[in-house]
This record gives sequence, C-alpha cells and structure tokens, in this order.
Amino acid sequence: MLINKYLKVVGCTLLTCLLFLSVHSQDTTLLKYSKVKEQYIASVNSKVESFNKDVENYTDKALERVIRQEKKMQKKVAKVDSVKAKLLFKYSIDSLKKFQTLIKAKTGRISKYFRGNYFPYLDTLKQSLSFINKAKGIKDSIGNMQGRLNASINSVDQMQAKLATVDQINEYMKQRETVLQSQLRTFPGIADNLGKINKEFVYYQAQIEEYKNTLNDPEKIEKIALGILRKMPAFQKFVQQNSQLAGIFPSSSSSLSGDGSASVINGLPSRLAVQQFAQKEMPSYTTPDVTQAVQQKVEGAQSALSNLKEKLNSLGGKGDVSMPDFSPNSQHTKSVSKRLEFGANMQFGNSTGNMPASSNFGLQAGYKLNDKSSIGIGLSYTMGLGTGWNHIRFSNEALGMRTYLKWKPKGTFFLQGGGEWNYMTQFSSIAELKKFNAWQTSMLLGLGKDYKVSKKLSGSVQFLYDFLYEQHVPVTRPFMFRIGYNF
Repeated sequence: MLINKYLKVVGCTLLTCLLFLSVHSQDTTLLKYSKVKEQYIASVNSKVESFNKDVENYTDKALERVIRQEKKMQKKVAKVDSVKAKLLFKYSIDSLKKFQTLIKAKTGRISKYFRGNYFPYLDTLKQSLSFINKAKGIKDSIGNMQGRLNASINSVDQMQAKLATVDQINEYMKQRETVLQSQLRTFPGIADNLGKINKEFVYYQAQIEEYKNTLNDPEKIEKIALGILRKMPAFQKFVQQNSQLAGIFPSSSSSLSGDGSASVINGLPSRLAVQQFAQKEMPSYTTPDVTQAVQQKVEGAQSALSNLKEKLNSLGGKGDVSMPDFSPNSQHTKSVSKRLEFGANMQFGNSTGNMPASSNFGLQAGYKLNDKSSIGIGLSYTMGLGTGWNHIRFSNEALGMRTYLKWKPKGTFFLQGGGEWNYMTQFSSIAELKKFNAWQTSMLLGLGKDYKVSKKLSGSVQFLYDFLYEQHVPVTRPFMFRIGYNF
C-alpha cells in the first residue's frame, strides 16, 4: 500500500514538472518570437520602402530619357513623312508617360491580366506577413504592432505592383524595339537614337536586377524570423494554399504529395512533391513518346526562330533585338560602395651609400570605372631598417602619396601606371613635411598579375618602371618590385 501511494505521489510530481516545463518553454518561445516578430516587421518595412523608392525613381528617369529620344526621332521622321511620324510615335510617347504615372502609384493594386514574373523573395515576404496578420494565436499578440504590420503589408503590395509594372515596361520595350528597327531602318540619322534606347533598355534591366539582388541578401533578423516560421506546420500549410504558385496545383489537396507532408522552401514545393504530382495528375504527358514529341516541337520552334533572325539580318535589322549592340558595363548599375576596391602592398629596398635598407608599405583605395579599368589613390610609408644585420636601426625614411590607373584587358594580367610623391628625408614630426623641395616625384608604368589567395582575398605582384629615376637625388633604381593584397 505504501509503495502504491509512493508511486502515485512520484508520478503526480513528475507530471506536474513536465507540464510546468512545457508551459514555461512555450512562454519563453512566445516571448522570444514576439520580439523577433516586431524586429522582423520593422526590418521588412524599411527595406521594402527603400526598394520601392529606388525602383520608382530610376524607372521614372529611365522612361524620361527614352521619351526624349523618341521625341527626337519623331522630329527627324516628320521631316520625311509627317503621317508616319504621328502614327509611329504619338501612341508610344503616351504609353511611356502612362508607365511613369503607374510606377509612381502608391496603391498595391495589381492588374489581373498581368501579375509579373515570379519573384521568390517577394512571395516569402508576402506569405510571412499575411500569416502573422491572420494566424490564430499570433494575430492576438500583435497589439500595438498592428499599425507597423499594416504598413509593411502595404509596402510589400506596392513592391509587387511596381515589379509587375517593371515587367510590363520590359515587355513593351522589347516589342517597341522590334517595331522601330523594322519601320525606321531606311530613315537617315536614326541609328544613334535607336542605339541610345537600346543602351537605356539594357541598363534598366540590369539596374532592376541589381536592386532585386540586394533584396535577396536577407538580414540576420529575417533569417531568424523565417527560420522560426518555417518550422511551424501551420505556416507550411498556409504557404501551400496561398502562395503565388498555389494556383498551379489543385486546391483540393492541401499538399502536392496528397497527405500534407510535402515541405515548402521559400514558397516552393519540394522536388519529390512535384514529381509525385506530375505522375498522379499528368501521367499521359510523361510517357517517352510525348516527351519526344515535345522535344521535336521545341527544336522546330528554335529552327523557325533562327530563320526569322536570318531574314531580319538580310533586311538590315538586328537578328535579336533584345541583345545589346554594345558591350554593357556591369559596374554601371552598382552602387558606389560596391565599386570601391581596397588594397595594400609592400616593397623592400637594399642599403646604398646614402640610404639604409628600407621597407615600404602602401594602402590604396580604388574605384572601378568599368569591368576592366579602375582608378585610385593611396598613401605609403617607408621605414628604414639600418645598414645590415650588424646594424639594425628603425627610422622614418619617407612618407608618400600615390595615384594609379589600372587596366586589365583579359585574364589575370594587368597594366598599371600612376604618379607618386614621396618625402625622402628623415623626419621626426609632421611639421617637417611642409618642406616642398624635399618631395620626390615618380612616374611609374608596369605590368602586374593577380592571383587568388582565398575566397575573400586576392594577391598581386607588380613590376614597375620609374621614368623619373634619374632626376632623383640621389639617383634611385629604375625598376621596383611590389607584392600586394586586395580586399
């Protein structure tokens, strides 16, 4: 009897402890999630609003530049054929102005006829915020955050609308470029304007992709919040039923696999789930005969497209109007911070009758003009090491300023030139550097080679010639060898 009572007491105690630990764990998780949720909502709102502003401003300016070119072409064509000029440009200029108005719209309404291309990151943001706003138990804990949540949802809706407008603009510009090439190939003085529109279109697409790539690099709080959400079965089910891809699959099954167990990553169903869906819903389309027939159709379409391009070429047009007729500069669309490059280099000099052995250290900051060229400035410091192993003595031998221009035509080899100004007299204070006649000028030109050290670090070696070495007092060596690292 005593043993039974003892076992009952122990069992009740253990059960109470387990219940307490479970409730305490849930409270801790909810408290932690509540803080993460608040930071996540604020982060999304700030990030998306900045994206919307950048896309709106750049699109408006790009369209204005295209309109300016179209007006110039309209005047040129009107001198030859006024009727054709009116028909060919009036509608186009009006359409471009409507796009300007549309991209500035502050509403998140999207045309049911054109929703734009699928953007996984946008879908993830939209579903996560909608889940937080609608999920039972989570919505009740929002409280004072409801205003911020609504603002974030509205910002994401605006982003979706703006990206849909961008896709419309891209599609329109492709068609417009084809029309202009076919209709204006015989008009004189039009090629320059067509080239500028083509260039504007290429850089516009690249700039929008650069903005989207910036979004695709999630901040730490986003990773934490989405990591928590993706572990929730309710969120996985919500995404399967409400994501942009949900309409592709039958709504009767809550999961592609049919049992609700298919995992969803970034709004996308797993590969296994898609295969199971294809085998179940479209068995007649996965047979070898049908696959072969589809492949033949694709090859036929490619052949027809090639013939069409050849005909366009024979008529004086471009074979592929969407391809640029110039070499795009990939640095053009990047921000200033992403075009900066930093490096450090060093060189050693032997002891001479007038100078001790020395070690020269330099730091530089450069700006990428394009994919092949960069320009920059730097500072250098030369430390004296003494005259030999038996007489090691550290001293301030020189302080210098540098400029450089680097050109890398292809591969890892590059050509570099620049000017340097070095204070070649020992100094003990900064005030001594005001002696301008003590500064020594060098004009350098030479070859270099880059090599990979690690994923984030690259090295370089340079062999330079100084055209002013004979003017130095005392005369210095004409050649110098430097090793460096780029960050």
